Amino acid sequence: MAIILHNSTLKLKIETPGEKYRGSRFDWNGTVTGIWYKGKKILSQEKKLFSRNIRIYGRGLHNEFGIKDAVGYDEAAPGGFFPKIGTGWLVRDDKPYYFYTQYIIDPLEFSFKKISDTKAVFMCDSGIRNGYGYRYIKTLELLNDTFKVSYELENTGEKKIETTEYVHNFLLPGAKSTGPHLELKFNWEFDDKKLTERVNIDDIMEFTSNGIKFKKTPELEFFAGGIWESRKAEPTANSAWILEDSASGIVMSESCDFITCHMDVWGHNRCLSPELFKKISLESGKTEKWNRTYSFSMMH
Repeated sequence: MAIILHNSTLKLKIETPGEKYRGSRFDWNGTVTGIWYKGKKILSQEKKLFSRNIRIYGRGLHNEFGIKDAVGYDEAAPGGFFPKIGTGWLVRDDKPYYFYTQYIIDPLEFSFKKISDTKAVFMCDSGIRNGYGYRYIKTLELLNDTFKVSYELENTGEKKIETTEYVHNFLLPGAKSTGPHLELKFNWEFDDKKLTERVNIDDIMEFTSNGIKFKKTPELEFFAGGIWESRKAEPTANSAWILEDSASGIVMSESCDFITCHMDVWGHNRCLSPELFKKISLESGKTEKWNRTYSFSMMH
């Protein structure tokens, strides 16, 4: 059963591991599938209506380790196991790793605890296979109009863990469609002509020096790749984005305690997903900690 956290302005619904989502791509270790700010719904889903399968597709704030840099995949023989952090031990096939593939899963042992109405902790321990192993703790805590997701990853194996982590923020403030009422801003300037990938964006997006406005509601899925790589200068602060929704009046932001290594924006007619990537390089016996903080307010 899902865990509910709440205070006077925020309500979070957190899915427990394996409760609904059982796919091989995203993290099972405490997934925020619902946010309400002052009673207004904030989150959406990966797939549009009538093509949703909550067992294999993402919802809410669904994070993922190793979308393109799967740990141990190249070392495993076809039919052998490789670790997908927060998900389980996956069975390798005879093709290159592809995040959309639904790999056979040997699930992890998960534990979780609701500490209070405003705090919950989720944990998994992978054990050791092929020299790889980890212990992964995710803590979620509410404070006024803000909540923080804290990550702790310990390398318990012999081999180094090199990968990335990001959150597929499936956003839809006020449960409206994606469109001209939304404006997404970043805390760095970039040149949209230097994007590494452009899919269905030229007719629907207007780029500013540090953000994106929408000309209309998109009909197709869109993708703007490499927004961080297109930056005009090196950073002077940790990475963040802000989403303003003039229809609902909601302002939402994500700020990190790290400088991103990559940033994309993806979405469809009922979803907008800004994605800040965290680079992980973890030697045996070492632990890395990082935070993502989500804040909410109303437009003035």
